Amino acid sequence: MATKPVRTLVPGLPTQDGNRVPLTRLVPGRGQQGGEAFLAMDPFLLMDHFGPMVLPPGTDAGFPPHPHKGFQTLTYLLEGAFRHRDSTGGSGLLRPGGAQLMNAGSGIVHEEMPVPEHLETGGPIEGVQLWINLPQAQKGSAPGYTDLQPEAMPWHSLPGGRIRVLAGTWAGVAGPARTPARVAYAHLELAAGSRFQQEIPDGWMAAVVPLRGSVRIEGTDVPADAVALLGEGDTLALEAASDTGLMLLAGEPLHEPIAHYGPFVMNTREEIEQALRDYQSGRLGRLD
Repeated sequence: MATKPVRTLVPGLPTQDGNRVPLTRLVPGRGQQGGEAFLAMDPFLLMDHFGPMVLPPGTDAGFPPHPHKGFQTLTYLLEGAFRHRDSTGGSGLLRPGGAQLMNAGSGIVHEEMPVPEHLETGGPIEGVQLWINLPQAQKGSAPGYTDLQPEAMPWHSLPGGRIRVLAGTWAGVAGPARTPARVAYAHLELAAGSRFQQEIPDGWMAAVVPLRGSVRIEGTDVPADAVALLGEGDTLALEAASDTGLMLLAGEPLHEPIAHYGPFVMNTREEIEQALRDYQSGRLGRLD
């Protein structure tokens, strides 16, 4: 058994998105630009840790209508409540411990906004959004939306902690999200001093992202809101340096060219230009 070391440690980039929502952009992280970051994290494209924040009463903070094309979004909520609407007619309520998987495919327009009572009274919001690339053959697939309620991915106890699996298999637990790219994604919580390990399929990338607290991997300390991209080996192994909550990512790289512009991820620049024309003409749909 060969334990994967930390190959690259990248701090997240504090920023804002949507309507003044504070977040930490983890992929691409600080010092990583476009294609370099995407290739390193293939098949993952972007990861944002939004919040934690307390919405003041009367706020309109959230993510108003915007387009996507060529990939999938997997949004996981830790606190608060969001309501999703999209141009295919999809809608749903995102509760703490739940997630939503949206296939942008050939193009979609959607919004994610706090529920009306949160907008009126305020309240805590925290979550993670992950972008997962679609293989070239699936970039023209029909857009759609799937609710993943907390009951579909409950916590499972581990020595010194617990795990919630969103996609793939971790610690013998399978998650409900289904994606054309082969990925595994989970939320792990550990008490200080506890250990966790998992074999990773040959050829897959793996990364660890603490949201709070810190972990130690092969002698390297990984702080909160940083990405530890792991190197060669067949086993992910870590120890909690403090009480910690973190996201585990693993996936089989697509090894396909990437062209990226804002909310569009395609394979060529010409496809990006077509996506822009499609959005401007309304062919990606609209939200009333």
